[in-house]
Amino acid sequence: MKTNFLFYFILFLLFITCKKVNSDKSQTTIGISQNSILGKIKNKTEKNILVCAHRSFHKFAPENSLQSIKKAIEAQIDFVELDVRTTKDNILVLMHDDSIGRVSTGKGFVKDYTYKELQRFNLKINDSITNEKIPLLKDALRLAKGKVIPNLDLKAVNYKQLYSMLKAYDMEHEVISFIGKKEKVMEMIGIDSLYATLPLSKTKEDVWFYTKNTRSALQHFTEESFTPQMMKLAMKNNQLIFINTLWNEDDDFILGNTESMDRVIALKPAIIQTDHPKLLLEYLRSKNLHN
Repeated sequence: MKTNFLFYFILFLLFITCKKVNSDKSQTTIGISQNSILGKIKNKTEKNILVCAHRSFHKFAPENSLQSIKKAIEAQIDFVELDVRTTKDNILVLMHDDSIGRVSTGKGFVKDYTYKELQRFNLKINDSITNEKIPLLKDALRLAKGKVIPNLDLKAVNYKQLYSMLKAYDMEHEVISFIGKKEKVMEMIGIDSLYATLPLSKTKEDVWFYTKNTRSALQHFTEESFTPQMMKLAMKNNQLIFINTLWNEDDDFILGNTESMDRVIALKPAIIQTDHPKLLLEYLRSKNLHN
């Protein structure tokens, strides 16, 4: 009788242990499922470096405009950055700065206008006034869906409101979101633990914090953290690294000097965000680093 009891007790312990191991595995891999945006990015970056258009292809159309998204889609860019802010009447719109004066015919702050009031102004590209208006985020999402991956840079946003909108368009797992502060990252994954956050990692401590506390494999490295040693750590952790080349590398690259861009490419980030996405895409293809 005691022997039977001991046998079944051991079987029970084995069952519980296996169940815990399987549960732990699912917790570390569920964010990289084949059907998730992270899974799709991971599959693409096995052989490719992906390209993100900074401020939505802004060299060829007003930044953060619907026209700029269309041009990014036409150029077959992988990601398009969309800067998101909230109006006085709690409408989510696209705008990089907190004020509208640099990119439109208006003046003042986004938060001080209703969406209807913002429609009085036209967007500019450099000094040229266009017919483009400050767009709704929902219109940008509809335009991008299934054609280009939105990288939402969340400037001044209620995360629950944003998530409800994404869910309404069945896009809560079809976007990534740059989030610069740890408490805001944790707020977003508190809403949805599988959300593809793109946290800013400046140090090794940041890398380990997000590795342990989020399911998103994405991390946004900086000039300080984008080093061979840190990239080795990222690869060990199966992380997908996003890096900007918006300053020196882009300035050299547009002049035909590829040396600094080649140094970035050599470290094999998953995604490069640039002001010259079409040119970078062509360059990567010439090196068989994008198909």
